[in-house]
Amino acid sequence: MAADMNLILKVLELVFGLVAWALLASVHGFWAWGGQHWVMFVLVTCWVVTLLLLILSKAGIFSNDTVDVIYAVIAALCYITAAIVQCVNADRHNWGHHYWGNPVFDRHAAAAAFAVFTCILYIVDAVMTFKGKGKQILPK
Repeated sequence: MAADMNLILKVLELVFGLVAWALLASVHGFWAWGGQHWVMFVLVTCWVVTLLLLILSKAGIFSNDTVDVIYAVIAALCYITAAIVQCVNADRHNWGHHYWGNPVFDRHAAAAAFAVFTCILYIVDAVMTFKGKGKQILPK
């Protein structure tokens, strides 16, 4: 069951990360403000590394719980900084359109929300991998 849960978490990380990436890419460019490049870097890099670790793990080429925990913690930290930057940038695009909606603000806000959800998934992944299978994965 632990392997199934690990696979489910990795797939959810990939899906939520891809949605955040797509939402940000849809308004990235002319509307890119300070920090947007950091957010895009985090989204793309974590997505690619997660996909690579998933493929290597499921193919039996490489699987190491210590590496998975360290990566999940680093990814969660990067994602939380990216989510904070994205929330600030979303607020910049809320030009007082409180009633009629603003598609740029909506996409930035949705990308920030998916970044937060993905961060939570990475935290859950780190905790479950750390506590998984009753074995110690960090050296004494």
